[in-house]
Amino acid sequence: MGSPRSTHSQHLLRNSADIRLVFKEGKRASCLLFTVLYRWNALGHTRVGVVVGKKLGGAVMRNRCKRRFRELAWLSLAAVPQGLDLLILPKRESMLQPAKDLRQSWQKILDERLPQRKDVP
Repeated sequence: MGSPRSTHSQHLLRNSADIRLVFKEGKRASCLLFTVLYRWNALGHTRVGVVVGKKLGGAVMRNRCKRRFRELAWLSLAAVPQGLDLLILPKRESMLQPAKDLRQSWQKILDERLPQRKDVP
C-alpha cells in the first residue's frame, strides 16, 4: 500500500507535454472565476493541473492560487469522471473570492459542463 503522498501525486498533471496536449486538444468550460480545459486520458484515473500566469501577481499569490485550486479539485476528485486530464486556469477575479464562492463555481462546472462518462474511446 502506497503512502497518501504517492496517491495524491498520481492525480497531479505535471508533465509539460501532457499539459500542452490538454491545451491543444482539450475542450473548454469557463465561468467568471476560472477556465477548465479537459481531455480524456488512457490512464484510467483523473489528473489535475493548475496553470497560473504572472499577471495574477507575484510568486506568493500565484502559489496560493495553485494551492486553493488543487485543494478544490482534490476534495471533489470522487465526483469527477475517471480518466480525465483537467487543467485549471484561474482568472484574476478568483484571487479575492472566498473559498465558498470558488467551491460553488467549481461544483457548477462539474455538474453542468464536464462530461459524465467517456463517450468516445
